[in-house]
Amino acid sequence: MHLRILDGDRSLEARVDPGRSLLVRGLLHEPMLRINGAGVFANAASPTAESEKIVQTGSGWLRVGSGPAFVWHEHRLTPAGSRGRFVIPVQVNGRAGVIAGSFVRVARPAVWPWLAAAAVLAGVVVAAARRRACLLPLAVGLGACAGAAALTATIAFALRDRPAGGTGWLPIIGAVAIALTLAVPFVLLCGKRRAQVASITGAVAAAAMITSLPVFWHGVVISAFPADIVRLLCGLALVAGVSAAAVSLLPEFDA
Repeated sequence: MHLRILDGDRSLEARVDPGRSLLVRGLLHEPMLRINGAGVFANAASPTAESEKIVQTGSGWLRVGSGPAFVWHEHRLTPAGSRGRFVIPVQVNGRAGVIAGSFVRVARPAVWPWLAAAAVLAGVVVAAARRRACLLPLAVGLGACAGAAALTATIAFALRDRPAGGTGWLPIIGAVAIALTLAVPFVLLCGKRRAQVASITGAVAAAAMITSLPVFWHGVVISAFPADIVRLLCGLALVAGVSAAAVSLLPEFDA
């Protein structure tokens, strides 16, 4: 038997191996779900199955899935307080057992190190921008870094952030399409025009990462990369992207 908690703490996925059977019991210890090689069946007379919206009120076992796995909304996964346990009675091949676990609240990360790092990077950009000869390469470098960081962070989120598990291909395809649209003129152009494309890339990257700001105050980050790596990518995309756009607005940029 293989189990996964999906969509934060709201859904449970159960998968059985060939030749195995799983019976999940409800809140009243009544038979609720049966998963085996023949498919997935729900007890229409189970009050728990009805409250979880797996079936409507009725009688008998109803087929709700054809494969050896099933995902359902499981209210018993909701933690009680800052630390709680959940216990779901089951039977595996006729033998009684439980699906049990505990919830641990992860402390919020310290925000000040990221603010300090952002201030240092912004200071370096300001110092470099005072030299007119550095403006174009500075915009190009900042825009490229911001775009790469935003693209990587978006893909990392999409690989793990679907409510039902799996890969979110639509965000990935959209991010890659935007990246290619900006990368082609970035490569083909040179000089001031390349710097202008880079500044636009930075602005787009920063805008795309605004919705990811909660990673800096949430203890758990759902992504394919470790939390601090994702925070680094989001911070780099935001600061470098805003900086690239700001550099392009300087009067000396057009001189």
